[in-house]
Amino acid sequence: MLYLAEVQKQKGGLLGSGAKTELKLLACQRNDQSWNTVSEEVITADEASKLNDGALVLAELNANRQVQRLQEASRPLVTILQNFSRQLEKFKLKEEEIDQWKESLTFQGQEISRREMDLEAREEEARQIQEEAQHIDAKIQEVESSRQEVESLQEEIGRSREELEGAWEQLRGEQRRLEEFQAEVKQGEVLDEGQVQVISELLEKLSDNIAQPSSVREHLDNAFEMVDLQQAALNPHWEQLEKQKAEANEQQAQLDSLSKDFQESNSCFELSEVSLY
Repeated sequence: MLYLAEVQKQKGGLLGSGAKTELKLLACQRNDQSWNTVSEEVITADEASKLNDGALVLAELNANRQVQRLQEASRPLVTILQNFSRQLEKFKLKEEEIDQWKESLTFQGQEISRREMDLEAREEEARQIQEEAQHIDAKIQEVESSRQEVESLQEEIGRSREELEGAWEQLRGEQRRLEEFQAEVKQGEVLDEGQVQVISELLEKLSDNIAQPSSVREHLDNAFEMVDLQQAALNPHWEQLEKQKAEANEQQAQLDSLSKDFQESNSCFELSEVSLY
């Protein structure tokens, strides 16, 4: 293992006899080329006796803490410092890039939050539209029921009209028979009791029929007027219902499109976070 060490020379006796040279270990190099400080440890290294006291050296030690190779650390230290400087510059550039990514992600997060709020508002609007659509469907069913009632009433009116025409035809027949009897009376013919009875019945029946058509026609006129009013009221309501239904379909299509955009933005945001970390 490679160590950075400081040369330490111990003073010996008279004339320098007994002096020894030691290495004070300062840091060791890891497998990833990084350096870690170590606890102060001193080892004997006669190989460094020719070096000055306090000199920095690179010492390669074996498992028994014996020096295998020794060299001055000045040039390697310069190289290490240069590499460290380049690494520091790269780290600063990377840090700036990370800050830019963070700003971009923050902006994207704000945009997604805004779209999420917009989506929630659209969902609430869609919910209200769905409720209105259900109300519209109920109205449509009510209108359809009213339309069926109107058609049934129109059929009933048609039958009443046919009955009225029959009553009028019967009335005209009775009138013709009465006119014939009146003509016979004017000619001086004598009426027997049977003929008198027939005339009386015809007059009575004619009187009843004359009152009845008038009443029936009045009811018919009222019915036709009611039908016309109901139809006039139903037509604009039906048009409004169709318009609201079309608007509801358009709003639902916009909601689906916005939901798709939100999902795509959210996916991009998640991919950006993964690539950053």
